[in-house]
Amino acid sequence: MQTCTRNGCGQSYEPAANNDMACQYHPGKPVFHEGLKGWTCCKPREHSFDDFLEIKGCQLGPHSSEPKHKDDPFKADLTKYDDVLPEPAAEPAAPPVATAATAAAAAAAREPEAEIIDEDPAGVKVAAGAKCKRNGCTAAYEDEERSHGAGQCQFHPGRAVFHEGTKGWSCCKPRVTDFDEFMQIKGCQHGRHLFVGTRAPAAAQAQTEKCRRDFYQMANDVIVSVYAKKIHKDRSTVKFGAQAMDVHVEYGDKTYDETIELFAEIDPQASSFEVLSTKIEIKLAKKAPAQWPVLEKDTQ
Repeated sequence: MQTCTRNGCGQSYEPAANNDMACQYHPGKPVFHEGLKGWTCCKPREHSFDDFLEIKGCQLGPHSSEPKHKDDPFKADLTKYDDVLPEPAAEPAAPPVATAATAAAAAAAREPEAEIIDEDPAGVKVAAGAKCKRNGCTAAYEDEERSHGAGQCQFHPGRAVFHEGTKGWSCCKPRVTDFDEFMQIKGCQHGRHLFVGTRAPAAAQAQTEKCRRDFYQMANDVIVSVYAKKIHKDRSTVKFGAQAMDVHVEYGDKTYDETIELFAEIDPQASSFEVLSTKIEIKLAKKAPAQWPVLEKDTQ
């Protein structure tokens, strides 16, 4: 088995079964601008890095296992970025007069927030081929012995950080400017793979039952995104009518239900939806290729 190196794919494949329709990938480059993330080759833009990684490829072709930096050994060796950031400058001397309270507050402000590391519960059932959820790890589940042992996962416990053109992780020092290099930064911690997890969906519980949503449109389609954390994919649905849609989202212990009366008629049979980790993306097929000034007919 080989692993495809095309952007947006990363699947394992048998070379003998490779064909011109096997790979769905992004031929372009990643774009990060004003908090939005996407690809130069297609239109979708996301705020969340996890959602950005889930943007499906916009082109079909054969899988490829060619290294992305085969002609540039320096770029392929990410260990050379270990010292890319200068050592922090010495902190200035404390003011002559400082109370114990102000000193404690300053120390707390400097102390980084501890990263919470989730773990799979003992004896949990994992589907064969399930991907590890940890940042920086692309392992797939094989069996308990080869996939649930201590120290088998090399990952980043922190979050992705993009600042002034550099990219890295909050948990470790390397910073790079190229997105492909960022995706190759090796994890800074070892532990067990995470295929299921047990962490309580606190972010989802903090939300109200009215989920945030937005939309954009093209000539023939309107794309609606309904945002929620930890969505239950098997229990969330969208039903389409001639000029309305019923949205049902279950996330954490919350439920969001809304019937949206649309600005214009759609083709229910050609409309569709996809449940991602932090949103439901709905594709409304316009009955007529006209511009929609608003999504709902009563909000003009």
